[in-house]
Amino acid sequence: MQLLKLTEEQLRNISTNINIQRAENYVGKFFDCKIEDNILKGKIRGNHGVYEVELRIDTDPLTFKCQCETSKEMFCKHAAALGLTYIYTPWVFESNKKIEREEITSIEELQFYLRTTKLKTLLDDLRKCCLGVAQLSELTGISVQQISAIVKDDLNGKYHTLTDPLKLACLFLIEKGVNTKK
Repeated sequence: MQLLKLTEEQLRNISTNINIQRAENYVGKFFDCKIEDNILKGKIRGNHGVYEVELRIDTDPLTFKCQCETSKEMFCKHAAALGLTYIYTPWVFESNKKIEREEITSIEELQFYLRTTKLKTLLDDLRKCCLGVAQLSELTGISVQQISAIVKDDLNGKYHTLTDPLKLACLFLIEKGVNTKK
């Protein structure tokens, strides 16, 4: 799966500097984010209620829709924020497309895979191929109890600073097929 490309430069080409600065305050605050074809969609709580925002990213210049008053006259901060949210955290956008481990060819795709794959899934795959949680604990220096808590948080949509490093460790060990048996 190839991630849709969007750059800050594209956003700056159709927005004002002040809108981009204001948009940065909204990054990460969208909910119900999804990708449909080449359109990013998300909802954000604004000054006057919840706004539904769309940003079509396969046009030049980018096109958008927002329910705020500013959007009737110009590219608004909400549309810019939706774009920045996609640039910085593409994994928050639901997509009917999933990336398979074997298809990862870039850092962006690896980040997307790590954020859209549950740690429990990787631990189950690791257990099937070569190692259990106790051995992973020994290798990483993270206690079994901590790993269990991180798995629980990950399943509940909470992010922990050790989640991605643990996922990377699992991925590496799965790919290498490291085995404790001699």
